[in-house]
Amino acid sequence: MGYLVLARKYRPRTFAELVGQEHVVRTLSNSIAEGRLAHAFLFVGPRGIGKTSTARILAKALNCPNGPKADFNPDDDICKEIEEGRSLDVLEIDGASNRGIDSIKELREGVPYAPARGKFKIYIIDEVHMLTNESFNALLKTLEEPPAHVKFIFATTEVQKLPATILSRCQRFDLRRISDPLICSHLRKIADAEKMKISDEALVLLARQAEGGLRDAESALEQLVSFAGKAITLDHVLEVFGLAGPIETRALASAVLAGDSTAALGKLHEFRARHRDPIRIAQDLARHLRNLLLLQIAPAEAEAELGKTEKQTLLSLGNPPDKAHLISLLEQLLESEHHLRLSLAREVALEILILRLCEMRERVSLETILKKLAVPGAETRAESAASRPALSPAPVTTPSELPRPSAAKTPFAKSSTPTATTASKETFLNDPAIKAAMKNFDARIVDR
Repeated sequence: MGYLVLARKYRPRTFAELVGQEHVVRTLSNSIAEGRLAHAFLFVGPRGIGKTSTARILAKALNCPNGPKADFNPDDDICKEIEEGRSLDVLEIDGASNRGIDSIKELREGVPYAPARGKFKIYIIDEVHMLTNESFNALLKTLEEPPAHVKFIFATTEVQKLPATILSRCQRFDLRRISDPLICSHLRKIADAEKMKISDEALVLLARQAEGGLRDAESALEQLVSFAGKAITLDHVLEVFGLAGPIETRALASAVLAGDSTAALGKLHEFRARHRDPIRIAQDLARHLRNLLLLQIAPAEAEAELGKTEKQTLLSLGNPPDKAHLISLLEQLLESEHHLRLSLAREVALEILILRLCEMRERVSLETILKKLAVPGAETRAESAASRPALSPAPVTTPSELPRPSAAKTPFAKSSTPTATTASKETFLNDPAIKAAMKNFDARIVDR
């Protein structure tokens, strides 16, 4: 047999070897033990977390000798045939390459035939969301009422693209991203088996780089072996993947939190001299700030996710930053990521972004402004003002109390001479009751 890459060589073969998917393993194992098997399974999740591997393991458990059973022997002939893709009873289809209705019609034609060796005829469709609408419609009836000897297993990274009619006919399992400590532990086992020497710092950085994908971490380890041999250090990881080291990232974050633009730009120039990727620098900075925020909000979850060593390192940095400040910085980083990716001059775009982050130190939150406006002694002055007697309101004259001018004196009456009109206006305005009413009206306008 030719050379196998690490991701294939150490691919899980049994339920016990699956990493980080205990909820799926427990559910499937109990279903097999109790004989409560669905006719269609759907595995959902991001890339590299074990969807296809879980589908193959389930196929082995269903068709193994004396099965179905969860604790099968992976070295049995039938299990090895399934693992190597030689089984006549397990048909694995790539949804992207066989997405047309003709492929589904061909699949349906083979459904009525009994399995050759195993107990079930199993159809595994990877990336099932790539099928066309016509293909889904052609599959509906068979998927709803398949023969007793047929099982369907689907895997997808984009479950939102599947029709609701397909989802309602499947038993769905959501596979999770694998935590960094579990990835580190798995990579350590591979390194020991392959007689590699790799530092713990390098493993931690590899796990973060994988972002929850175990296959990505194994592929990255393979690349490092090709670059540095079987003695791998943190510097090798930084150089190969263009990452900013944890110490440098913490220094950049400290400068940003302190609003020290000079120190922040100096650190960026160091990164540029080492050919660090601007996007990776921004991502590492966002991850570090997010860890600081998580440590304040949920310390227990932070320890479970980051590990005790990383938690102690973050606690040793000093007084925790303001949570509102951290949230503002993270929002700015997330909003600028798309612009940074599309920029023709990423180094300059990153410098502008860092300068904006430093300036955010000068921005004061509304809560802080309100606290500063609360001048000492304000409460005492408010109490003294409250103890003063209230001003009595001006007397209000009702319209019924107003004198009614006679028809001869009304200002609206027609007059033959302008002097008579002027005289009647003056008489009306000089009336004491009219003056009191107008004064009261002006006072109410001022109060409003």
